[in-house]
Amino acid sequence: MKRCERGQNLVEGTLVLLVFFALLFAVIDCGQVLVAHQALVERVRSAVRWGVVRQWDGTGEQVANLILYSQTEEPRAARDGYLGLTRDNVRVTYSPSVPARPDDERLTVSIVNYHYRFMSPWMTQSFVNPRPVMISAPMAYRPAALNSATDPAAILGSWRP
Repeated sequence: MKRCERGQNLVEGTLVLLVFFALLFAVIDCGQVLVAHQALVERVRSAVRWGVVRQWDGTGEQVANLILYSQTEEPRAARDGYLGLTRDNVRVTYSPSVPARPDDERLTVSIVNYHYRFMSPWMTQSFVNPRPVMISAPMAYRPAALNSATDPAAILGSWRP
């Protein structure tokens, strides 16, 4: 082996490993983003399902707490929301029916401005998702705050198949 070729293997190995680890971290980060996004979609889907089949207070706090804490009440002790979510990230919108379409009550839940965090050292900042995770569904029950005490639907629930 010539004297000028002694460090060639070390330099080539270093360059190959650098590219390999960069690609490995990129795949892991991509996987983390996909898993976090799918977890958020499932959280929103289950909260919308809960909101449309059960009586709720009409404010959206119960549905938002389901996403943040997996329970309808806010916990007594302060704790972080699911995957770092805050109440500002969760939007709950109830759209009442109109006289022209009496069966068109909808519940829409969305997660906006979620910050994805990366593991790789080359991407130290978080990425803000510009597109909301949004799911909407027709209501099976009216929110309790919108029912009147004399309305039989308030007592029995207004089931709409």
